[in-house]
Parts: sequence; C-alpha cells; structure tokens
Amino acid sequence: MKKLRMMIPPLPGDLPRHRPAAGDRVVLLHGLWRSVWAMESLAELLHEEGFETVSVPYASFRKPMDEIVADVAEVVRSYEDGKRVHYVTHSMGGIVLRHLGDRFPELVRERAVLLAPPNQGSEIIDWLEGFPVSRWALGPGGMSLSTKAVTQEVPGFSEEVEVAVVMGNSCHLPFFQTLLGGENDGVVTVLGGEVEGMNSLHVLKGDHTFFMGEKEVGELLLRFLCEREVESNSG
Repeated sequence: MKKLRMMIPPLPGDLPRHRPAAGDRVVLLHGLWRSVWAMESLAELLHEEGFETVSVPYASFRKPMDEIVADVAEVVRSYEDGKRVHYVTHSMGGIVLRHLGDRFPELVRERAVLLAPPNQGSEIIDWLEGFPVSRWALGPGGMSLSTKAVTQEVPGFSEEVEVAVVMGNSCHLPFFQTLLGGENDGVVTVLGGEVEGMNSLHVLKGDHTFFMGEKEVGELLLRFLCEREVESNSG
C-alpha cells in the first residue's frame, strides 16, 4: 500500500501537507512527476519523532526551474516563525534545493538529506532530449536535469548547510543500464550523487522509485536530523 501511495501522480490543486509539532521543521521535496504522497512515509516517520513536517508540491514538469524555485520559496516562507528548518529531498527535489539555497540562502541554513539526487545531471534525460515526445512529457523542469544543465548551471551548497547524500545501489529498471554503467539505482549512479559542499555520502540498498520507503534510509535520516554522528559509507 505504501509503495502504491508513493506513485500517486501530481494533481491540479495539490496543497502542502503540513503536520505541526514542537520540534524542528522539515521540508520535504519530491521528485520529477511525483506528488507530496511520494514523501508521505518519511513525513510520518519524522512526525512520530517530534518533527514538524511540510511536504511541498511543485510543478516538476509544467514549469521551468526558476518558477519552481520561486514557488517552493513562497511555501517555505509562509511557515516562517524562527524555527530551524531542515530539508529532505528525493531525486529532482535535490536539484530544486540547490537552486533554492543559491537564490534564497536565508531559507537553507541547517541540515539537508538528499535521497538519490542526480547531482551530476541525468544521462537518461540526455538521451530523452532527442525525442520530441519526451521533451513534451518531461517539460522544462524535467529537461533542466540534463548533465550539461546541472553541471554548468546549478551551484553546490554553502558551508553553512550540513548535507548528507544517500544513494541506492539496487536496480529494478535494467532498461537504462547501458546509459548509466557503474553502481546505480536504475536511474542515478552512485557517483552521480556527489556534489560540492556535501558532508557525507552513503550507499544503501534500494532502487530509485521506492528509495524513500527503505527502512535503512529512514533510520539514517533520523540519525542525521537528530544530530547523531553519521559517517560516509561510500568506500
């Protein structure tokens, strides 16, 4: 059931899912062609540990990246009250966060956990660029994830932000293996998760699509956000 919930597509009129609590606020950003429901399992886990959570919907394929970032910033600002604000992202959400931290550094100052981010861009997007139907389906937001766009246009993180990158190494989508090579989760390579400013890189069992639901991912997330020491295990 939880896996099916993660696949609920974005719908017109989607609103942020907010769970108030006394603890720090955690903003969750989903990936391409996903909705706030993709992050629901992690939001529930975090809330059980006393964190306030805000899952932010954004038009991942309908709008260009600059508009997406402005929309996310508006939602984050609407909850401002002096609390510490952390971020948890999946896939494209990590790239949105990098842009957010560059354009609105006052909003991104604490801790961030990036799950399966294409921090070096997506080889799959590079391949799909050659097909008009793909450009239509992925929209300007999705096409901004190409390796050229990400490596040349997306800043890394400032020293002020403590960043953990968590990559998967299980592949349930063999179709893209010839494009990826190396250790990967079927969509993003482990090495492709590296980004300037990250503090640690972790590799856990799990495929890209359902990585957010892996038990070990949730456990590492809690250790990191609860300020317990977390060391890289990328080898």
